[in-house]
Amino acid sequence: MYHVTDLLAYWNLRERPFEATWDTRFYFQSRDHDEALNRLAYLVAERTMNIGMLTGEVGCGKTLTRAVFMARLDAKQFAVIVQDTSAFPFKDLLGSVLQTLDPSGVGTTKFSRCDRLCKAAKRLSEEGRHLVLIFDEAQEMTPATMNDLKMLTNLNGGGQNYLTIVLLGQPELRSKVVKLPAIDQRISLRFHLSPLNLTEAGAYLVHRLKAAGHPSGEVFAPEGVAQLFSACHGVPRELNRLAKLALEVAWLRQMPQVSVEAVDMVIRDLSRHQNLCAA
Repeated sequence: MYHVTDLLAYWNLRERPFEATWDTRFYFQSRDHDEALNRLAYLVAERTMNIGMLTGEVGCGKTLTRAVFMARLDAKQFAVIVQDTSAFPFKDLLGSVLQTLDPSGVGTTKFSRCDRLCKAAKRLSEEGRHLVLIFDEAQEMTPATMNDLKMLTNLNGGGQNYLTIVLLGQPELRSKVVKLPAIDQRISLRFHLSPLNLTEAGAYLVHRLKAAGHPSGEVFAPEGVAQLFSACHGVPRELNRLAKLALEVAWLRQMPQVSVEAVDMVIRDLSRHQNLCAA
């Protein structure tokens, strides 16, 4: 019978290393991820840059980067509100922000909600805190919703901006923004997260294994790492998916390391079932 505890004990782990989680302990700071964090930190520290945009392929770690970024912001200096999905009209997004920021009431019209947000952001500013609005999956915004965002960049007083907007999304967000000059011109900072290279992919696996309790993280044979990288093209989410399965295959076959053979078994099995589904 399959027992997770047996798997963990075999590989000398406290917990599963390759689960889909926003746990920042498992965050791997590649060169691109480090650059993304530095740029986002600069964006909000300046408090005058209106909008920043972080894009990346599906599974490249935008949401976990967001979690690390938020964890590093001093709550005494910043008030951060996140919209996990942006596929709603502007007025509804404003209402959701206000429910977190000002539970006393959100208003019913676009004007009243903008007005309430301005007053709430001003109060925060007077307390020395800057409002940061993060819109995830921003590629789902309609052009109308995106254009309405420009109203929020006008919330200021005495030459001081009350808020900064961060748009997170898939690559198509860039092409959508380019078609909207009123927003495109207000984006002061942008960065695109690329997949990991081979060296980073190996370091990524080691990092997650160590975060899960392994003393060295040296569980995957170099050839197995190379095969994983080739199959996943360096996308962290795909690396997690295949590495998790390869770890289990190697355990069931009592291998001392996750070999290239274990990785091949996983890849061939997934390919076979995908072909059956497509037939």
